[in-house]
Amino acid sequence: QFSLSGSLTPGEATDITGDILTAELSGDAGTPLLLDVYATWCGPCKMMAPQMNMAAQEMGETCRVAKIDSDRNQEWAAKLRIEGLPTVIVFDQNGKEVGRREGLLMKSNLVDFVKRNTGI
Repeated sequence: QFSLSGSLTPGEATDITGDILTAELSGDAGTPLLLDVYATWCGPCKMMAPQMNMAAQEMGETCRVAKIDSDRNQEWAAKLRIEGLPTVIVFDQNGKEVGRREGLLMKSNLVDFVKRNTGI
């Protein structure tokens, strides 16, 4: 099973809720999770959305890719200590944070960021 919640699809950056994120981080998923924390009003976030999709396509089944709206999921934004947007966080297969970056990243930077922090 690729996704612990059943909501994520290989090759896609899926927009998720806090409940789905809780499920995805709840145990051994077998793959890391790249999470984009964004807001609909954030210009750089909008520019990064297609980059996340391209990164998801490149990584396929080796990495789960998701994005979460910080305004609609304020509890998670606080829990993750989000200060700037966009923020990308990579979690290992067991749901432990292993890397974080703030600001706009291109597809190649996103893929390198995941590989450098997870060894996939």
